Amino acid sequence: MRRSLPGAVLGLAAMAALAPEALAGPAVATRWNDVRISQDECLRRAEAAIRGAGFGRLERTQQSRYGTRGEYTAAIRCVTDNSIVFFIASGPSRSEADRLAGALYENF
Repeated sequence: MRRSLPGAVLGLAAMAALAPEALAGPAVATRWNDVRISQDECLRRAEAAIRGAGFGRLERTQQSRYGTRGEYTAAIRCVTDNSIVFFIASGPSRSEADRLAGALYENF
């Protein structure tokens, strides 16, 4: 029993150190911009931006367009009554989610 105790303690310590990472959930990155275009034009541009950033399986709602790419999800929400558009990317890596949110913004 004594020989396995240090190994068990090290194993528990490693699991405890990794637990916050595992429970953190997906990373989410956002951008926003002012818009002075119609809702239909905003949604058309949102679809093109999502495709241009390499996302597929497009989904549509009244104010948003969504796409997926592997473990990542993209969303662009058009609120033209308030002259604003939101860009959102989420997935397992914070740096990749941030890069993808930037690509959505630039492609818009």
